[in-house]
This record gives sequence, C-alpha cells and structure tokens, in this order.
Amino acid sequence: MERIVQKFHSFDQADDAEYEYYRALSGNEKLQILIELIMPENPDAAIIERSARVHPITEHEEC
Repeated sequence: MERIVQKFHSFDQADDAEYEYYRALSGNEKLQILIELIMPENPDAAIIERSARVHPITEHEEC
C-alpha cells in the first residue's frame, strides 16, 4: 500500500479528501485494505494464540 502525506487547512478539507479517496477506490481495492487491517502479520501466530485461549475451555467442558 502506497502512503501519501497531505496537508490541509481544516478538518473539513481533510475529511472531504478522505471521502473522495475511498469513493474513487474499486470494491476490490476497498476489500484489500480491509484484509490488510484485520489480518495479523503472522497468521500462524494468531492461530497459536487462539488455540491457547480456546484449549483450556474445551478441557473443562469434557468434565
């Protein structure tokens, strides 16, 4: 993802520029941004972390 820095004189100008940027993106580009935001950098680490949280709960359910 290419990062671009812009300066604005007001918050309204910044908001308008942001809305226009997202309006110009295709659906696939918006989806790619969403995936980049929600996916961890190392998916294997996320699986291990979730397993560590879920495993103790499943052990107690069998009792």
